[in-house]
Amino acid sequence: MKAIIFDLDNTLINWLDEFIMPLKVTIKEYIPNISEDKIKEIDNVIDNNDKYLAKLTKENFLNYINKNTNLNLPITFVEKLLHLQEKCVYEDNDLVDTIKYLASKYDLYVITNYFEEVQKKRLDNMHILKYFKGVYGGDNNYLKPNLQAFQVILDKYDSKECTYIGDNFDFDIMPALRANMNVIWKTNNDSEDYQTIKEIKALKNIL
Repeated sequence: MKAIIFDLDNTLINWLDEFIMPLKVTIKEYIPNISEDKIKEIDNVIDNNDKYLAKLTKENFLNYINKNTNLNLPITFVEKLLHLQEKCVYEDNDLVDTIKYLASKYDLYVITNYFEEVQKKRLDNMHILKYFKGVYGGDNNYLKPNLQAFQVILDKYDSKECTYIGDNFDFDIMPALRANMNVIWKTNNDSEDYQTIKEIKALKNIL
């Protein structure tokens, strides 16, 4: 094996309640009296954008949000939201140690369906961006589960030289298997069919 490819959200970075704060701050600039329930609705819509968008652009992202929340937000909403999301900090010393260890043995990459610069900033805030040879976001790449999303890595390696690690079975594990890569499923469920881990730090024991 030569390369390890990671999904980001809920794989490398566990999703925390605090991560909704950029949305709360931004949306209240445009709708000061918005309810908490409406904010949760918008957050849920955003979380599922990659299930419905064929291409991720700021304009497509905004149109998707407005259509599915019955709002009429301007493009500045997306720009401000992304700017605040870039500032999200996530401290995890075990993760840093694990990524540093893996980078000493393998080439590391990230393929994410979200905006590339936001994800790079978040990885940098966690002090691990420097360990990755490439981070490919949905605005500059195909969206998973499209198999073309992985081609940017498979142009560099044979598929069997790559292991893909993700949390979403349909968007991560299945397309990676179809691309003939090895897979490790990050899940709290046990599986007889797939190698699984519950935490990224477990990779130090198996890779």
